[in-house]
Amino acid sequence: MEQKTIDSIVAAIREKMPAYIDTLSDLVRIPSISFDNFDQKHVLESAEKVKELFLLAGLTNVQFLLPPSGRPSVYGESLTSPDKPTVLLYAHHDVQPPMREALWNTKPFEASLQGDRLYGRGTSDDKAGIVTHLAALEQVRAWKGNEGPNLKFLIEGEEESGSAGFETILTKNAELLKCDAVIVADLGNFAKGTPSITTTLRGMSAVNVEIRAVKAPLHSGSWSGPIPDPGQALCHMITSLTDGKGKILIPHFEDTLVPPTEAELESYKSLGMTEKIFRNDGGILDRVQLKVPENEILLSLWRRPSVVVTAMEIGNRLNAGNVLQDTAYARIGIRLAPGMDANIATQQVVEFLQEKVPYGLECNITTEDGANPFVTDTTHPFFKKMSESMSIAYNAETKFIGCGASIPGAELFRNTFGNIPILLTGLEDPECNAHGENESLYLPDFEHGIVAETLFFGGIC
Repeated sequence: MEQKTIDSIVAAIREKMPAYIDTLSDLVRIPSISFDNFDQKHVLESAEKVKELFLLAGLTNVQFLLPPSGRPSVYGESLTSPDKPTVLLYAHHDVQPPMREALWNTKPFEASLQGDRLYGRGTSDDKAGIVTHLAALEQVRAWKGNEGPNLKFLIEGEEESGSAGFETILTKNAELLKCDAVIVADLGNFAKGTPSITTTLRGMSAVNVEIRAVKAPLHSGSWSGPIPDPGQALCHMITSLTDGKGKILIPHFEDTLVPPTEAELESYKSLGMTEKIFRNDGGILDRVQLKVPENEILLSLWRRPSVVVTAMEIGNRLNAGNVLQDTAYARIGIRLAPGMDANIATQQVVEFLQEKVPYGLECNITTEDGANPFVTDTTHPFFKKMSESMSIAYNAETKFIGCGASIPGAELFRNTFGNIPILLTGLEDPECNAHGENESLYLPDFEHGIVAETLFFGGIC
């Protein structure tokens, strides 16, 4: 590709960046939280906004694809020629809750520009992915006209709450969505300015555990001692899951793990991860020790399972008193490494916890929908083309990385369309704080991402 062409594309995108940021800001204003305990009218409002953007962009066949929950995914297409490759572009328009709003430095649902970052819930995860796809469409049309690829857009409405209905959407609309490749713009870069393609994802599942000792809370002075404390009992059950170094103690839990290849290990090593960098990126307190040595940080994040207590309830800290509580509750999240099966692993956790219930306490364990881990084959020419496009856009070597998070749709795309290339990209970085307070988007990489996707679209035709 001639440098003159690249320079022209970069200049055109740079000129339009204020408009792209405005579009993203409009999306951020909609609190499209897809969890059941939030008002779902905002998810519909968000879907309507995406539909409006699709129509403004000139997409055709624009429609809602509805899962059983009713949270719409939005579809649209820009078709050029049957002779051209067809790429399905995925992102999601739902977001996480704002968490502790008092810790936000800006209003979570009002985009705020500060320096080179745009703050607000959904800026990086994943409403920037929607705008990146639409901007790249606009730019490749200006560059290639009708000689660009066929592009199909699918913007999901319940990814953050687990994508429970996404398999239904793909199954019912397999012919409509049929494609030669998928770009999932819901991941991120290893660091700011370091273009990255994710090749492995951990899977996920979760269990909800509630144990009960008595029919109602009791005066702790009058009743504690003979009666088991549900809070302590639950804590013992949770700590039995791992040893002092975090190794999971469930028998045969890791028997099916697929180890990284030598090439993957070399790639991980080339990233230069250090304990100092990891501590800084994660905001880890100085005296807190890591559970793994420095050379195993990325392996632990990307290729090993983990167990995390994501919520716990034993009474209420704002109304704490001298009470022996009747119940204790915890939600235990499980991250699954490549090679593991979500259903099998979840059942192993359930059975292990049931065996650890002390004193005959009443125990109720429910499970949530899970997602299997994902590993992709990078030998397809599209991976080379995307890598080259990203290197040009960022002016830096593209890295192939893993990710400790989960994208349920990745495995579902493979199950639906077969062994086509699934390119996992995105605009998160270690400072973006996705899912936490003060989520933000690094704007230079927002521009780089649009350039990269535009170059990729032009390069595959």
